[in-house]
Amino acid sequence: MPSIEELAPIAESAAFIFTGAAVRPATAPEHAGHSAVVIVVREVIKLPTGMRGFAGREVIVHLRHPLSEGHYVFLADPVSIGSTITLRELAHFDAAERSLAEAAVERGYSARLAPRLEFAVLVVLGTTGPVTHALPPAERRGGVPWATSRLDVERVLKGPRSRRHVTLIGPSPASKHLPRAPALRAGIHAVFLLSPPPEGAMRHIPNGERQSVGFVAETSDIQPPDKVEHIARLLGATGKEG
Repeated sequence: MPSIEELAPIAESAAFIFTGAAVRPATAPEHAGHSAVVIVVREVIKLPTGMRGFAGREVIVHLRHPLSEGHYVFLADPVSIGSTITLRELAHFDAAERSLAEAAVERGYSARLAPRLEFAVLVVLGTTGPVTHALPPAERRGGVPWATSRLDVERVLKGPRSRRHVTLIGPSPASKHLPRAPALRAGIHAVFLLSPPPEGAMRHIPNGERQSVGFVAETSDIQPPDKVEHIARLLGATGKEG
């Protein structure tokens, strides 16, 4: 049985983690030459963002090694997703050890996020408002298409506890000049890990808003709202609203 430390990087990279039972070999011609089986999904531990209705489905899994009948935890990546979902196994173990997979997911997520939390000057749960372009269309070409959005803050996890809104500045649309920064979009409810704006960005912020400005430097600096308690624990926060 792998340790949590050994499993954590696999769990972090795997798109699918679930428990399931092997029911029969996959016999379609496209699976010839593969050790592929049909698995009935029972419990979901991790899924790609936005995917629903996975529990209870039959999926095809290309195994690393032949598998006897039983109930297992699978860590897998997609081969194809359509009317049939086909996955490639990264690892599996007995379903009785499901807690090992859950702990590995948490360990891997924490290890990936920790450097970003350390770098962030402000970490908040909030929702973005309308996006306003800072430059006319002609000036957006050839440089960063700067835009701003008001982020209404529900909870502060790192930074001044009294903060109730932040002016976000970033590209809209995404820009090759800031390849890691996501485009600003309205209506995003998430945990935001905010950095100081890049050099040259502040001149696009109105004077009255320059004391409360944030920048989303990487796509991973926007985390789902259901991760707020996990992130609060990582920061050593009390879990109370700021």
